[in-house]
Amino acid sequence: MQRTALLTLMMVWVAACGIPQDKHNAVLKDLKACQTTLANTKSDLEGVTSERDKVKEHLGALGGEKDALAKRLGATKTELSELRKQRTLAEARNRTFRNLVKRLRAMIDSGKLKVKIRKGRMIVQLSDKILFDPGKKKLKKEGRKPLEDLAQVLKDIGGRDFLIAGHTDNVPIKTRRFRSNWELSAARAVEVVKFLQQQGVDPKHLAAAGFSEFDPTGDNATDDGKRTNRRIEIVLMPNIEELPKIDL
Repeated sequence: MQRTALLTLMMVWVAACGIPQDKHNAVLKDLKACQTTLANTKSDLEGVTSERDKVKEHLGALGGEKDALAKRLGATKTELSELRKQRTLAEARNRTFRNLVKRLRAMIDSGKLKVKIRKGRMIVQLSDKILFDPGKKKLKKEGRKPLEDLAQVLKDIGGRDFLIAGHTDNVPIKTRRFRSNWELSAARAVEVVKFLQQQGVDPKHLAAAGFSEFDPTGDNATDDGKRTNRRIEIVLMPNIEELPKIDL
């Protein structure tokens, strides 16, 4: 009712103003068209604004993914470099082991010593029967020659420290000189260290340790196991570069 009254009023006003009805209708039509266009433009603008916000959000997400991928790529490159380094070190260890076996082949074949990998370390193993009399620490005459030959090989292995480790079986010992197998195993290791030093092995690369009966390689319940456990080991210690990196 109000709209009809308003239109009637406007028609009266237009008539009073002397504006022809057809022109008035044309103006009204143009006005409605402009209103419609304005409404459509406003709706389109709102749609474009919404799309723009979505694009900005998507770009932000892509930027985050790019940073994450760049970080992962950097980590992958570092890991790959570390793997290559470890492979190079492993190949160097293998060459050292093969060369060691080659140099000691005659002694290995004669049964004077063994070369093996134990607990991830290269080890030269000699029976105490070759080196010492039972319960004694003094090197036997026939045990000196194998150690002399071994010393010549150790001198040619650069950049390595050597741990001379004494081991016993589990048969207790208690003498005036050795109150336990600890003392005996340590004393024998020191004796071998001193002999290797006399043969020209750099003492800065030598260390001695006694393990008593607590690092067996055989079964102490059998005679064969006991014989296996009574031994001297020369352990080629790993270089610091061969150890895995630890992030503190």
